[in-house]
Amino acid sequence: MSSERHQTNTDPSGGSPTTVDAVLEHARRAFALKKYEQAVELYATALEMKTKTHDEDAPEMADLYFSYGKALLENAISQASVLGKEPEPGAAGEETPTQSNGKGPILSFSGDDDEEDGTLDLLAQFGKEEEQSEEEGDEGEPEDDFNAAWDVFELARSIYDKGKDQGDEIKLKLADTYIALGDVSLETEKFDQAITDYSVGLELKTELLPISSRQIAEAHYKLSIVLDLTSGRLSDAITHVEKALNSVSTRITEVRDGLDGKLVPLPTAKSKEQDRKGKGRADSVVLVPGELVQNMTRSQMEAELRDLESLRGDLAAKVEELKTAPSEPTESAPALVAKALDNELNVRSITVPGQSPIVHDLTSMVKKKKKPVDTEGTPKRKADDDNKDIPIKKAKLGDEAS
Repeated sequence: MSSERHQTNTDPSGGSPTTVDAVLEHARRAFALKKYEQAVELYATALEMKTKTHDEDAPEMADLYFSYGKALLENAISQASVLGKEPEPGAAGEETPTQSNGKGPILSFSGDDDEEDGTLDLLAQFGKEEEQSEEEGDEGEPEDDFNAAWDVFELARSIYDKGKDQGDEIKLKLADTYIALGDVSLETEKFDQAITDYSVGLELKTELLPISSRQIAEAHYKLSIVLDLTSGRLSDAITHVEKALNSVSTRITEVRDGLDGKLVPLPTAKSKEQDRKGKGRADSVVLVPGELVQNMTRSQMEAELRDLESLRGDLAAKVEELKTAPSEPTESAPALVAKALDNELNVRSITVPGQSPIVHDLTSMVKKKKKPVDTEGTPKRKADDDNKDIPIKKAKLGDEAS
């Protein structure tokens, strides 16, 4: 793991924190202020200090790896935006910034109080000119931070995976790490890997959280984005954005029940212990106490409801956009190319592995003799030898299958 270029002891206030906890406090503050480069430096410093007292694969290191990875990822996105000569998406005052690839608004599923768990500006860099990679200087290249983010997320994932049997809290952190790995792959356009990691993260979150959780909605939406960018997966993309919409709608119902005083009381410690003997889903809400409507004031619920109504509208529009998108070709690209060549050259069918052979009717090319009228009323079928001398030229194709 290469963190040498990010090591520093400087904090936002100009002081020099001397303990790991002090450095982490400054790092979290810098991250919350969107000073991602400074946050990266401070997290790297904290990491260097902590490795002096803990092994690199110690359970105590996992949370720091995850936070460091988040800072690296956000810093890479921010730098890539600057190098692309475009304003950074998600700036203050922009509630629904437009994606640079024209696929619609970037939706935020997190609350206003979230800091490190804030929604990433997905797809912010798609559509950039290819010359961007050539313009990146030796210092602070986004690709370096993307790679470093992947490495530290993998370290965190490995540690959380080993401890996932210790409780649902560790398992939820594992799910967050898979989602973060998916974010890195999405930003670097490794869509197959992003689909894999998002799917695992979503599966874990679905086991742990209620369907009304914003984390469930966000995971479905992120997965729908990468599926939409993958050939042949449009129907799957529609399915997941519809599930995100259903999650938000369920959350709206909960908030409205809260405003009407219809919410059920929070589970007691005894009931949670009993639930734990079952499927473990009933006490899953305690994993995200910030989402509990029971803990909100009336003004907070009203603000939440306004935000959710807007989000539901955006998701509904996304569903319609995907459903009205041009139909994807039913044949693969190689088959379409072969078909075009076949039509152009009037050759026999070209077989593409995995596809049915393309068959053409060549009878229009054959000049047939006039058939004598059969006085008995039924024309006789001509023998095969009648047309054996008609030449049909076939183009020589190196990849033509016999």
